[in-house]
Amino acid sequence: MDLSYWRYTLTPHRRLSSVARPGPREGALLRVDDGYADVHPWPELGDLPLDEQLARLARGETTNLTRASLACAKLDGEARANNRSLFEGLTIPLSHWTGEGAPAAFDTVKVKAGSDFRFAISDFRGKRVRLDFNATLTPEQFLRIAETLPRDQIDFIEDPCPYDAAMWRTLRDQTGLRLALDREIAFDAVDVLVIKPAIADLRNHSTVDGQHSTLNIAPEVVVTSYLDHPLGQFHAAYIAATNDVSPRCGLFTHVVYEPNAFSECIEADGARLLPPAGSGLGFDDLLRSLPWKRLA
Repeated sequence: MDLSYWRYTLTPHRRLSSVARPGPREGALLRVDDGYADVHPWPELGDLPLDEQLARLARGETTNLTRASLACAKLDGEARANNRSLFEGLTIPLSHWTGEGAPAAFDTVKVKAGSDFRFAISDFRGKRVRLDFNATLTPEQFLRIAETLPRDQIDFIEDPCPYDAAMWRTLRDQTGLRLALDREIAFDAVDVLVIKPAIADLRNHSTVDGQHSTLNIAPEVVVTSYLDHPLGQFHAAYIAATNDVSPRCGLFTHVVYEPNAFSECIEADGARLLPPAGSGLGFDDLLRSLPWKRLA
């Protein structure tokens, strides 16, 4: 396996969540034989730092993140070998907008929130709202915040507190709000599963008791990017386009960062990303022009 990498930096417009470290984010693109992929760790959420991800990969060891990257590179490389876009014949689902100030084309907004969150109708007029607390609240804090939320405007609450089936059943019953689970696969008291292809394979999942199941047990599956490089973003878009998922996913995430050469190539039709030009996941000329360094 011919394995090379190129480090990149993404600069957020603002802090990305209550658990995100402030400042620029580091990641790396991989070139694996003829295919490309992204590695964008979130140490705040339990990922190994980038240097350790790359060091282990050089030794032939993988993590959830790099296993998904290698699978992406294989898929991308096969399409490039046939001079074919992975998006041929596919339609990428619409996306929610991440953050406030959503353009008119977006009917759904996802907001990263913390214990100090206050809902202002003027910020979200005419929009459905998805709130993500990154499991930072206690059940009591969530109940207090839930009392202030307009039920008809809230689509779901993602990770209000650490997942516990019994507690989530209670919270769902008391608030009447739909609850979404990220970074885990569980079905009890879960209305929505949030799947990030950067760290999870939609085909590999089990119910709580270990029996193999299918994702359609959950009423809704929302595929999102890992707030990563545009190449990783379009890997998520491809997975969303090839599976039965929510009509509103979380793929429109390049806008949370300062523009770069890759994001400036991205085009959209309203709230729907359009496939990048080129073979595989696209960005052919930019990827070929990078100063790759051999990893293994």
